[in-house]
Amino acid sequence: MAINIIPRPKKTVEKEGTLRPGQIECDARFGAAASAYEEYREKLGILPGTDKVYVRFADNVAPGGYVIDAGDGEITLLSSDNEGCNNGFATLLQLAVSNGGAVPAMTIEDQPDCEYRGLMIDIARIWHPFEYLLRYVDLCRYYKFSYLHLHFTDTQSYTLPCTDYPLLPTEGRHYTFDQIRELNEYAHARGIKIMPEIDVPGHCDPFISAYPDLFGHNGIIGFHKEVFDAFEKILGELCDMFPYSDRIHIGGDEADIKQWLGCEKCREYAKECGIPVDSDERLSSERILASFVAKLSDIIIRHGKTPVVWEGFCREVNYLVPHTTEVFSWENFYQTTPELIEEGYTLINGSWSPNYIVSPGVMWSVKDCFDWDIFTFRPVHPQSPYINSTLKVPPYDKMIGGQLLSWGDFGARSDHPRRHIIEEFDNVSARAAATAENTWNKEKLVSFEEFSEAHKIHTAAVCGLFNYRCIKTAHLTLRPFREYDKDDAKAYCISLKDEEYEEFNADLSDKFVERIIENMKTAQPDNYNFAIVLDGTVIGGCNISVSEDRREGDLGWFIHKEHQNRGYATEAGRELLEFGFGFLGLHRITAHCHTGNVKSVKVMEKLGMRREGIFIKDHRYKGGVWADSYVYAILDEEYVK
Repeated sequence: MAINIIPRPKKTVEKEGTLRPGQIECDARFGAAASAYEEYREKLGILPGTDKVYVRFADNVAPGGYVIDAGDGEITLLSSDNEGCNNGFATLLQLAVSNGGAVPAMTIEDQPDCEYRGLMIDIARIWHPFEYLLRYVDLCRYYKFSYLHLHFTDTQSYTLPCTDYPLLPTEGRHYTFDQIRELNEYAHARGIKIMPEIDVPGHCDPFISAYPDLFGHNGIIGFHKEVFDAFEKILGELCDMFPYSDRIHIGGDEADIKQWLGCEKCREYAKECGIPVDSDERLSSERILASFVAKLSDIIIRHGKTPVVWEGFCREVNYLVPHTTEVFSWENFYQTTPELIEEGYTLINGSWSPNYIVSPGVMWSVKDCFDWDIFTFRPVHPQSPYINSTLKVPPYDKMIGGQLLSWGDFGARSDHPRRHIIEEFDNVSARAAATAENTWNKEKLVSFEEFSEAHKIHTAAVCGLFNYRCIKTAHLTLRPFREYDKDDAKAYCISLKDEEYEEFNADLSDKFVERIIENMKTAQPDNYNFAIVLDGTVIGGCNISVSEDRREGDLGWFIHKEHQNRGYATEAGRELLEFGFGFLGLHRITAHCHTGNVKSVKVMEKLGMRREGIFIKDHRYKGGVWADSYVYAILDEEYVK
């Protein structure tokens, strides 16, 4: 059987036979990881088998590592921590996805080479509805990332809640304390650490517009005592908000630092701090920046966390930035990677090429991402000494990993932001597997051809997780169709054989189910189909088909004859409207029916849709007869949940 696992395990020994994971007997400390695995299994339509899974603690397994022994009718998973247990479950899930729900009998011993295996999403430039954050946790879990780095603040918005400075959160573009708590618990259960970022002293418009007298002017946060008193509270609350996070990112780059020299208050405070401010404006500004970073780093350290910054300070001021602060090396412009290594900083590789995605304008191919490793940098800044070349640094034990980064620069200017972030997930998920491979294994264990074979399989699964919805109503459950729904689909098609307007062919029901299952495995389906489930039985289906520009959708539904006239179509329709406007961000949703179909007309009117007109002989109804249709519609601005 296929061993399509990303990242590739370090040691596998195959045996004879296969198993189908079933009931889990779990060490209590790994209960949340087991529950998350069961949730993913269900979402991917993998039925539980009869072979028991024993999950045990073993202190001799490396942090983040796991051991799987599958054979003789049972599967044993050993790990020493929550992350390792989740990584083991991710491997079991990938094996089941690759082999139709079965797991090959085998032994796997595996552990990550890099502590930091990260994915960054910019949720400040283009605000993401909360649900998307959970889906990125799912992506991280599937590919065994250890960190999800969330860029919470930038010029466009401040997306965190804040108690002491309530004007900081951007109206309509920030999360609540309850949502942050939910995000933390969801990620922690899955062994993923959130690294939150408040990006200062540049990228700071929300600070300055909300509290101009406190935080400064001219595009940079001021450098004076009141500012750091404020950050004691802001960063202290941030650390408390993310109790499971051991790293906090504080930004530190791309600031117009010379503005400080034009501020008498900033100059005076710099002198009080013992920072020379002299005729060398560049170096004077750099000293203040380094001191700014050091002061914020000290706050983070006092809260028991590790501060992280972008490579944004120059070599001459390294003596001011404590080595307890970790550095993302990304541009090789402010300071080169060899200089940071020589200074002894702990580093994370965030090389612009090939690790940056600025959808839709800038990104590198999956092959480029696969060919990269954590000691390779390909600078794109025109003033980098390594421009148009590849920098390969010698192995360095303080290079603790690497990261894929998605930025929202173009998304911030999009007139269809929801479409943009759906496309973003497509671009990110396509490349995340390569980043995961290269941060788990410092040395290549597979060829690109082998990786690509596994990548194709797992991309479909990841897209399935992204598109999956299990929607509960008063009486129904709406969820994607599964292979095991074929008998129910055939039953409702048979019940509708005498339907007056539409034709339902029971002989084609199997192909229908197969087609829509495959469709939901793409990142951007053209048709979102949901099974309508009542008391465990599929009694019909509903769907929303999306236009090519993803601005409009069209509703449809069908209900088993025995379950009609009970309000189920209306109940399902309401959820489709919420899905279309809430998740897909559609501008307009329509629905059509034969002009004689009184039942469907009533449903559309109950949904708050208006009749816009009649289409003359626009659709072939039962028997291939052309007939007129009513068209109903509702706009996003008219929709009321």
